[in-house]
Amino acid sequence: MKVGGKAMRTIWLEPDGWSVGVIDQTALPHRFATARLTTLDETADAIRAMIIRGAPLIGATAAYGMCLALRADASDEAVERAYMALIATRPTAINLK
Repeated sequence: MKVGGKAMRTIWLEPDGWSVGVIDQTALPHRFATARLTTLDETADAIRAMIIRGAPLIGATAAYGMCLALRADASDEAVERAYMALIATRPTAINLK
């Protein structure tokens, strides 16, 4: 899609190479806003608060959330905690699994 003549995606990797940018879908259609996700908690909150909507985007955001979690702690326990935190955000969202 184009916003102000600029091609945009609903999710993207920010220039820092780690954080994730998303369109805040709670603001649409009256206002265009974005959010920057830098941690697992921010990612889980964005999915829970429905800033992220739609099955494919939920799945992609959760994948980025796992990456952000592993950046902070790559242990097996951290993987399990991150998985459980993301699954709990929208229990009926199949793409989270």
